[in-house]
Amino acid sequence: MRVRTALRRARVAGPITVLLALTALLPFAPPPVAASGVITDIVSGALSWPVALVAAVVAAAALALGRLIPATRAAAGAGTRLVLHLWPVLLLTVIYPIASHRMAGHHVGGVALTTFLLAVALTVPWLIQGACMPMYRILGELVTSDDVGALRRRFCAAWPAAFVGSVPVLVIAAAPLGPVLGWSPTAIGAFLLLGALNVLFAQVLVLANLGPSRVGWAVAWTAYSLPVLVAPTRWYLPPLLGLVVASIGLARHLGTRPVRLSGRDLAGDVVRGLLLGSVMWADKVFYFFSSAGQFPVATVFLALLPAVLAYNYYFICMAPVFDASVARLRTAMQSESLGALGDCSRAVSRTVTASLRRTALVGAVFVCVASWILAAVAPGQVALIASVSIASWLFAMITVVCYKVDYVGERRPGQVVGILHIVVCAAAFLLLPLGATAYLAVLGIEVLALVAVVVVFRRVFRAPEYTVFWRHALAW
Repeated sequence: MRVRTALRRARVAGPITVLLALTALLPFAPPPVAASGVITDIVSGALSWPVALVAAVVAAAALALGRLIPATRAAAGAGTRLVLHLWPVLLLTVIYPIASHRMAGHHVGGVALTTFLLAVALTVPWLIQGACMPMYRILGELVTSDDVGALRRRFCAAWPAAFVGSVPVLVIAAAPLGPVLGWSPTAIGAFLLLGALNVLFAQVLVLANLGPSRVGWAVAWTAYSLPVLVAPTRWYLPPLLGLVVASIGLARHLGTRPVRLSGRDLAGDVVRGLLLGSVMWADKVFYFFSSAGQFPVATVFLALLPAVLAYNYYFICMAPVFDASVARLRTAMQSESLGALGDCSRAVSRTVTASLRRTALVGAVFVCVASWILAAVAPGQVALIASVSIASWLFAMITVVCYKVDYVGERRPGQVVGILHIVVCAAAFLLLPLGATAYLAVLGIEVLALVAVVVVFRRVFRAPEYTVFWRHALAW
């Protein structure tokens, strides 16, 4: 058994190491000039409306294949959900380059509109990790029920308090804008307004994220994206229209009487979400402020994209398999013998470990391929592309492992890693030359963090029936 396990690890770890090593070699062996010209032509032609058409065709093909061939139905369904979940990434990647030309020359409170929107785009993904965490806890026990009305009523009852609980985080995020970037009070107020609208939009999307279908998610994000294309200078319209469309299903329940939430629990959830989310997003925020807004947005965003794809791949394609194995373990604990319980326990451990390995491999493939393409398109940014790509892969894997450990109630490791990551990013981006040098410094520390959380993960899931259930029962 141990030999087979070691072989399985080697079969995955070997290709991952090779792929990341090829990415790390980019600064020393960039793509040939001739290949760079060809790749640039292909990429410049591909990053246009045909990309959206191809994605739609892929989604339709996945649906058709799942209906025609039963053996592929599960895979086709997962593929379709992944395409729909990544729809906003695809859509906004296509739309923003078009819209940015029409944004030129426009300002918000004396700040260039593109810089203003960049500040929001870099800050909000981190903030909503904390703003949405209370909703996941509050709705958790109703997710598996078929009573959609009860789920929506509870959401509407808790929504006002959950939003109010996120306001202090918005204020903290806006605090450096004046002293560091020299923003006017008008620009800071607009930042707070746009941040608040995005938080409300993200919170209402929790319902779509908890459901099995991703159609509502894609529709809401399409509504969000439409004003970016049609009226890009009306910066408040995207989250506002997205919020309205996403809230249509809540219309009957918006009058639900609000409930008070425990301030301690609410604050704990927000902080927990911020710390878990910091690993993926804190570096971009520190980079932006340390560069006084002179942020290489296209390079960093495109180098980050493979890690974002792998991150979403895990939660859309792999996490449901893990959840199903935990449900089987729960059933076995109630009605099966100890022998059957042991089999289910080992199945949970194998499932979660295999899902993480597969995600790591998928992410490494994305990182390697995308990095070489980007290096051909932007040969002057090769070192930054390689360092951001590898660092983002590392951040995504740390985040996924921390979420799995947090899932079973071991919250301290994820919070410690989050605090460490914030401190390391602050030191690297404030004290070291910006760009590849800062990212390499962060990488050196974060490798140790990944090793540490993997050790905790293996300990936690060595006996999941105890970690997930019995430990909490004994605590009662």
